[in-house]
Amino acid sequence: MIEDVSHKDILNRLISVEKKVDEVHTETRTMVHAFEAVQGAFTVLEWIAKAAKPLLWVAGVVTAISIMYAEHKSK
Repeated sequence: MIEDVSHKDILNRLISVEKKVDEVHTETRTMVHAFEAVQGAFTVLEWIAKAAKPLLWVAGVVTAISIMYAEHKSK
């Protein structure tokens, strides 16, 4: 059992495990960067939405006034 495992076998297994841990670390770092990028995109979309609401109200009011003016002028 344990007596059959040499130091070289243990070292090879350790190197294998270390390689897998490094791969997982790299993949995790990539995922964290992706989530951070998505979070930044949602922040920008939030700002756009906050700016768009008042602009849509202004555009609606201007459109309504323009329509009323055009109707009044045509009479």
